[in-house]
Amino acid sequence: MAGIESPGLTAAPAIAVEVREILSKAGLKLVKKDDFIDTRTVVRFRDLNFQERAELIEKDPRYGKIICRCETVTEGEIVDAIKRGARSVDAVKRRTRAGMGRCQGGFCSPRVAEILSKELHIPMDKVTKSGDGSYMLVGRIKETLRGEENA
Repeated sequence: MAGIESPGLTAAPAIAVEVREILSKAGLKLVKKDDFIDTRTVVRFRDLNFQERAELIEKDPRYGKIICRCETVTEGEIVDAIKRGARSVDAVKRRTRAGMGRCQGGFCSPRVAEILSKELHIPMDKVTKSGDGSYMLVGRIKETLRGEENA
């Protein structure tokens, strides 16, 4: 069951039932967590009406800054995705749709990378597209090329 890709996502509920049965038959004691949260509260700015948007921006101004124009994804939504575990540009894309629009991330991907860098407290050249090894930046311009030899 590990590493299942599409259409694994749509089959996930059926797979989960099957795995539960296999594990139970194998003698593993399965215990339901008392604090399990079965619903996820996710804000989709683009689906809110004007009043809801205004209230959200009042609470957190980052929701007033559109990062992905094609999909109307805000900085607030991206920060929320990072808080929920997104660690790469593609992980943010899957959680928010930033980069799935007409420009395919041509406009917003660098901005998403900047937010990842800031929120994860990592340098920009450590931000990845899809995980380890998929770095979006592969180096820095030497200071001497910009005329700053001792900078």
